[in-house]
Amino acid sequence: MIDGVRGTRALVGDTAKRYLDITNTFHEVSKSYGFEFIKLPTIEKQDLFSTSVGQDTDIVTKQMFSFKDKKNRDLVLRPEGTAGVVRNYLDKKISDKREYYYIEQMFRYERPQKGRYREFHQAGAEIMGYKQETVSEVFKVIQFSNDFLENSIPSKSNFTFDINSIGNSEDRKKYNIDLRGYLEKNSSNLSKDSIKRINTNPMRILDSKDKNDLKIISDAPKINDYISDSSKKNYNELMKLLDGAKINYAENSNLVRGLDYYNDFTFEIFPNNDRGSQDALGGGGEYNKLSELIGNKQLSAVGVAFGIDRIMEMFS
Repeated sequence: MIDGVRGTRALVGDTAKRYLDITNTFHEVSKSYGFEFIKLPTIEKQDLFSTSVGQDTDIVTKQMFSFKDKKNRDLVLRPEGTAGVVRNYLDKKISDKREYYYIEQMFRYERPQKGRYREFHQAGAEIMGYKQETVSEVFKVIQFSNDFLENSIPSKSNFTFDINSIGNSEDRKKYNIDLRGYLEKNSSNLSKDSIKRINTNPMRILDSKDKNDLKIISDAPKINDYISDSSKKNYNELMKLLDGAKINYAENSNLVRGLDYYNDFTFEIFPNNDRGSQDALGGGGEYNKLSELIGNKQLSAVGVAFGIDRIMEMFS
């Protein structure tokens, strides 16, 4: 008997039906918002993710399924969708605004547990190539996310958007100096992974779920005290739009997301009855830096990605 690969599964019966219901809803809501469907390659060059996601992120250092092809080139099974969408935009030399959505299987070598698999299903939407001085595209992604979840999770379930502004690159340079100093003073109480990140990317420590790290993080300097007036203005404008749309949100000053390419507005979405969970239903934000990392081009962009397997677990 040959066993299946750990962390993978076949979707059959009621599970397959839930998958189809959720993904069909994602198709319908995406089209109603004017997003264009894009089908991404399963195999990508490793450099696409080591450059964009971040050299010291868990995805790159621990989780990618990487291999060499017959010409000794470093390739991977795609671990996330955003970098591939941006690469396609740059490859095609597109210069105007585009809005895409995708539904794909992703691959990460994580510890399998409830709602988390090594081969998992992700649905995402991205807007890129717009004028940066507006928050309308960011608000559109939030509205879209809210509508999708309202139409795809059990009616008795409620959810909240955790939101934050992490400022622009100059804001974060100033913040990282003070954050690094604080973390160095408290390094004896940090986890091994966090100690490694103090000098490479201290903001990533704010994303840690380690119990000891959380105690240190709670008293760390807050990014909100370092962001520029323009970032504050956009953040406050966005909150007014969320209030007007009656979208449920909570400010979370430690929210930085787990990928290095984000800037300014970031968010994650959690079910209200499972706020202690490590796994959000989805998350995203602005990532103007990503196009520069991949193709040396300035490009305003914002997006969201949902864990379809995580959403499916809400029905069990």
